Amino acid sequence: MKKNLLYLSITVVSILVVTILIPSVLVALWPSEEGVSNALVELQVSEDDLPVKVWLTDQQKLVTLPLEQYVRGVVAAEMPVDFAPEALKAQAVAARTYVVRRIKMGQTTPEGADVTDNHQTGQQYATDAKLEQRWGLVDYAQNLSKINQAVNETKGLVALYKGAPIEALFFSTSSGRTENSEDYWENTIPYLRSVESPWDLKSDKYKGRTEMSLAEFSQKLGLQAVPTAGNLGGMLQPLERTATDHIRKIRVGDNTLSGRDFRAKLGLRSTLVTWQVTGDKIVFESTGFGHGVGLSQYGANGMAQEGRTAEEILKHYYQGIELGQAREVVTR
Repeated sequence: MKKNLLYLSITVVSILVVTILIPSVLVALWPSEEGVSNALVELQVSEDDLPVKVWLTDQQKLVTLPLEQYVRGVVAAEMPVDFAPEALKAQAVAARTYVVRRIKMGQTTPEGADVTDNHQTGQQYATDAKLEQRWGLVDYAQNLSKINQAVNETKGLVALYKGAPIEALFFSTSSGRTENSEDYWENTIPYLRSVESPWDLKSDKYKGRTEMSLAEFSQKLGLQAVPTAGNLGGMLQPLERTATDHIRKIRVGDNTLSGRDFRAKLGLRSTLVTWQVTGDKIVFESTGFGHGVGLSQYGANGMAQEGRTAEEILKHYYQGIELGQAREVVTR
C-alpha cells in the first residue's frame, strides 16, 4: 500500500512539472503566439563601440570593455534596479557621458586606465559576476535584462554643452533643490546650476543621522583637544551657507574648512547638517545624500514616475545641454 501511494505521489508531481512548470519557463523565455515577447533583453554591443579601459580594484587588473558594456555595469552599480526605466536611461546617458569626457580629455588613472571601478574616478562599475552575487541567481537575469534595455535605448547617447561632453555629475538625493557647482567645488560650470528637485523629499535617504564620539570627532578634524558640550559652540561655527542653506565654509577650531572638506573628514551624508552633543557623543542630522550637484538619482526616478522622459530629466538637471552621439565627439 505504501509503495502504491509513493508511486502515485511521484506520478502527480511529474505531471505537474510537465504540464505547469516547464510551459511556464518556456513562456518566460520565448515569444507568445500573440507576438508579445517575454524574452530577456540582450545588450547591444557593436564592433565600433568605443573601447573603455577599466581598472578592476579587487582583481588589480586592467580590462578593456566595449563602451555599452561598461555603461551597463555603471548603471547597475550606481542606481537601484527597481527605479523607473526612464530614470535608468537618464543614468545610462550620464554614465556614458562621464567616461567619454574623460577619454576626450585624455584623463587616465595611475594604472593607465580611463576609469576605475570605484568612486576614485567618479562612478562605480560592477562586473557581471558581482551583479550575480548581489542579486542572486533568481533575479540576476531579469534585473540585467532591465538594465540592458535602458542602455540599448540610449545607445551611444551623451550629454553635450556647446558640442563637448559635460561633466555629468550625479548623486543620490538632494535637499529639495540641487546645488550650483561653485557652492560645492570652486568652479562655476554653466550647466551645473541649482534647480528644484521636490521629488527627493520622498527618498528614503532624504534624512540621515551620523553619530560619533567627541574623541573621534576631534581626531577626524585634527583638533588639539577633545571638545565638550560647553565649548563646542565656540569651536564649530558655520561662516558661509549656500542659497539652500548647505554649509559652504565652516570654522573648526583655528581653521576654516569648505563644506565639502568638512563633510568628507567626518563622513557626513551631506553639507546640510545640524548637530547636537549628547554626553560624550556628537550627533549630526543631515538632509539629502551626496554632494548635491548635477543629476539627483531619486529626483530622476520621481520625474520618471510622473511620466517624464530621460531627455527631459537630463535637460532639467543639466541646464542648456543637448544630446549627441559619443562617436561624433571622440574617437579611439
